[in-house]
Amino acid sequence: MELNAVPTGTAAIARSEAYTLREQAIFIYGTGLAIGLHLALVHGFIFRAWHVVPIVLGATLVFCTATMALWHWVFPRFGRARTKVQILVQLLVATAVFAALSVVITQLNSVLIGTRSLFTPYTGGDQVVRVPAYMLQWGPLVYTLIPILPTALISVVGFNQHWWRIFVLEGRQRELRELAVSAQLTALRAQMNPHFFFNSLNSIAQLISSDPSKAERCVERLADIYRYILSRSQAEFVTFADELQVAEAYLEIEKARFGDNLVVEEHVDERAKSARLPGLILQPLVENAVKHGISRKVGGGTVRIDADVADGHLRLAVRDTGVGIEERDRVFQRGIGLRSVHDRLVALYGLEYVPILETRPGEGTTITLRIPMGQERIAA
Repeated sequence: MELNAVPTGTAAIARSEAYTLREQAIFIYGTGLAIGLHLALVHGFIFRAWHVVPIVLGATLVFCTATMALWHWVFPRFGRARTKVQILVQLLVATAVFAALSVVITQLNSVLIGTRSLFTPYTGGDQVVRVPAYMLQWGPLVYTLIPILPTALISVVGFNQHWWRIFVLEGRQRELRELAVSAQLTALRAQMNPHFFFNSLNSIAQLISSDPSKAERCVERLADIYRYILSRSQAEFVTFADELQVAEAYLEIEKARFGDNLVVEEHVDERAKSARLPGLILQPLVENAVKHGISRKVGGGTVRIDADVADGHLRLAVRDTGVGIEERDRVFQRGIGLRSVHDRLVALYGLEYVPILETRPGEGTTITLRIPMGQERIAA
């Protein structure tokens, strides 16, 4: 069986360069000929010299070819210079090239069709120009029609060679960001599962002999959490009510470990429960509050979940009365959970939606999120 080879190395580079050269040619020749056609039609109408049209278009082809050569072989040589110097040098080179070409084309016209040479000055007297009646009659209509086709060509070529490519690239960028967010969510699941699973099993094992009913309840809650994680593998956005249910299941298992040393409070606006947000956003905040706040403080403390809706945003805060965080500048760089929350919110909504951290050593930590409601797609 024969397989189609995927171009790599030199072949891939050559194909990419050929594609770029073709795109440049379409843009330069397309727009150049459109402008040349406009000038030729105007000249032909004014001077009734329609034989000039192919000459003007031929000269346009020469200028376009020179532009291609400058773009492909000359201008890239100045790429290492500073921007202002680079533009100045390119402008000087282009001016010299087109000046030389303009002189040559003018002299060729003098030889081929008998027009006056650039180096032979006019020595006659004044000329009186008479405007025919047909030009006065049809002039407005002709000047209305002449720009239509050239301008349409410039619009179509310019759009397809530049703006459309920008639209396509933006779409691909959104797709890549979506893939990155999904990859982060997958990594979060993979990272949180083992540690949380083993901690939960240890708590359940300790309860089996002392409180079998509570151990059974913890097993059920653990099953609820993993059922949620697995069922949301294809769902990026979920309701806050679903996220809250998982957080409550997690906290119930942790209360089995800490007993009265862990107090849980909730202050949730009913409107917030129907808001949609990225999956597995709340659980890492709650886990961080227990693991890095309450568990390290003698006597334990309180974890509080606040959620309300205001100004078209879901405001979500997780507070703890734990030991606080000393290295607050690095809190979203360490650990997969909080780093994933930070990176996913930035990827989804932009830098203005980074989590807000407030912490005081010995008093506790608060992490607050703002999530725009009704925006369940990645921002452009």
